[in-house]
Amino acid sequence: MKPNKAKKVLILHKKPDAKKSSLLKPPSSSRANAYFIGFFFVCAVLLYGNTILNRYALDDDFVTNNAQVKKGLSALPEIFTSFYVTQTGNLGSQHSDYRPVVKATFALEHQLWGEKPGRSHALNVLIYFALSILLFFTLKRLLKSYNILFPFLITLIFMVHPVHTEVVASLKNRDEMLAFLCGLGGLWHFMNYAEKRSILSIFYALVIFFIGYLCKSSILPFLFLYLLVLYFFYDFPAKRLGLIFLALLVVVLIARFGPRYFLPDFSRVNSFIENPLYVEKGLWIRLGTGLMTLLFYLKILFYPYPLLFYYGYNMIPLTNLANIWVILSLFIHIGLFGFAIWKLKEKHILSFAILWYLLAIAMYSNIVVPAVGMVAERFVFTASVGFCIALVYLLFVVFKTNPQSLTIEFDAKAKIWAIVILIFIPCSIHTINRNTQWRSLFSLYKSDIKHLGNSAKANLQWAGFLMRSVYLDETFLRHGAVNQLKQQTIISHFRRALDLYPNNYQTLNDLGTVYLFFAKNVDSATYFLNKAIELNPKLEPAWVNLGMAYRQEGKYDKAIECYERILKNNPNQIKAIFSLANIYNDMGDFNRAVKMNEEVMKAYPSLDMPYINIGNYYMLKTDTATAVHYWELAAERNPSYELCVHLTNLYRVKGDKEKAEYYYRLGQQAKSRTP
Repeated sequence: MKPNKAKKVLILHKKPDAKKSSLLKPPSSSRANAYFIGFFFVCAVLLYGNTILNRYALDDDFVTNNAQVKKGLSALPEIFTSFYVTQTGNLGSQHSDYRPVVKATFALEHQLWGEKPGRSHALNVLIYFALSILLFFTLKRLLKSYNILFPFLITLIFMVHPVHTEVVASLKNRDEMLAFLCGLGGLWHFMNYAEKRSILSIFYALVIFFIGYLCKSSILPFLFLYLLVLYFFYDFPAKRLGLIFLALLVVVLIARFGPRYFLPDFSRVNSFIENPLYVEKGLWIRLGTGLMTLLFYLKILFYPYPLLFYYGYNMIPLTNLANIWVILSLFIHIGLFGFAIWKLKEKHILSFAILWYLLAIAMYSNIVVPAVGMVAERFVFTASVGFCIALVYLLFVVFKTNPQSLTIEFDAKAKIWAIVILIFIPCSIHTINRNTQWRSLFSLYKSDIKHLGNSAKANLQWAGFLMRSVYLDETFLRHGAVNQLKQQTIISHFRRALDLYPNNYQTLNDLGTVYLFFAKNVDSATYFLNKAIELNPKLEPAWVNLGMAYRQEGKYDKAIECYERILKNNPNQIKAIFSLANIYNDMGDFNRAVKMNEEVMKAYPSLDMPYINIGNYYMLKTDTATAVHYWELAAERNPSYELCVHLTNLYRVKGDKEKAEYYYRLGQQAKSRTP
């Protein structure tokens, strides 16, 4: 036996032929990494390259049609000392969130190339590519004892999953990607610390985590995910994990409460139609609805159709624990958690995947705190990593292949790839198609609304969008006529929103507005406006519209009561002042009407409306020259599309082609600026 052993040793250590060696030698690590990077870049471009054709869509005006962003880099001090969202509308103001880093990226873009949505979308694709690469190399580093196919397929399925289209195709949701990118960046440096015990690595990790929080607070799950990784892959003792957690918690507290020292008061109205759990405080309702929420997330990860721009009330109905779907969700999630705990000590990869998923999705479950919109596809962005790990692991198990095996049999590898391709092709088609639906706000609303019959806010948004489009319609501006089909569509969606939530005074006011200005049905208008006022007696827009309805009926005394009611509580309500002046003009008190508008001119010299009103009064007196003079003064202050169309038509009738062309161009410029 000894000679045979010796012979075997000699054969094993025989020097290979140089030519054969060069052929059999695996590519160097740097070359292999370059191949992976190239492959994932191609995937990112193939999956999301068509988004560069997209324009602005839902909520993009937070970061595009934004006065700070348009100043470019000079606005950075202002961006870092103000709220992310600052809006003022008919129904109140909103000042909320602090995400200066993401807004700064758009300011940089504006500095470099102005408003070019295609380039902004291209940058989103590059960010998605970058975070996917970082995810792959992080997994490759953590799973170093696994076959390279394992982290590769996890990253590939993560990239292709259609549930991520909202994050990539929506410019506003760049904040999610940047927060996730920073979360992974912090993890990379915690891994450096675990392997090299460099205190500097902890400092880098905390700084990156802090920056991520300034992108969006959705980085919060990493507070626990870091500990999960360090426990599973680096055998960190509990005491050291506790110290890291405390350091991260300090960073969170600084990032969350520090800005309050220089920001004004936070102001955001969380409405019932966004999430009824803002109002419903019952524990069993919270738990039941939360379990329905968790079931929804599992559903869209396994079957991501339909994908929708918004959910809210009543897409996920309020329910208690006495619901078959709630019970099913309870069993599923207790089972998942129980398995993860059972396999925790042996540090099983499936236990890690499940705990990653549950920790990342917990803050969006509606159990801890209500989530805006109840559910959203972007909420599963971080959690989907755990899902992808579990899915790929189960593929290996099904085909009886050990993912830790350095070599995988051809037959098993072919079967795994066959399933991955069966996942990849339909997911790619769905992702690419979904990107086209994000092409514009109109295409997004139109494609999704048929699936949103139970969403009160989605119906409101679609009806409101169509209503605004009417105000920009040439036929309406010239003749006051509204396309009957569009009018009925607007009314039907407002009524659907009202059916879902009858006590929404905003919907009642909007519906009254449509009946008043579009349908010319004063009786219906006054009915809905009075209902809105019953629910909210301080609702100024409803009082303004009700006064207009009474004015149309010639009930001037009632109309004056409406406006005086507003001015009693708010003497500077300009719409009420203008409306009151118009009524006095209708009643023949021309001088009083003009004087009221002139007083507004003195207080607000740059405002266009008083000039428009006085121009209207002179036109009613058939003094066209004076009317046009005032309208031109209004156009100098604010060349609105409606006003420019009116002046264009007047100068065309007069035969003044030069001025008609001037106001036409001015009007088109105004129309292009209208979000």
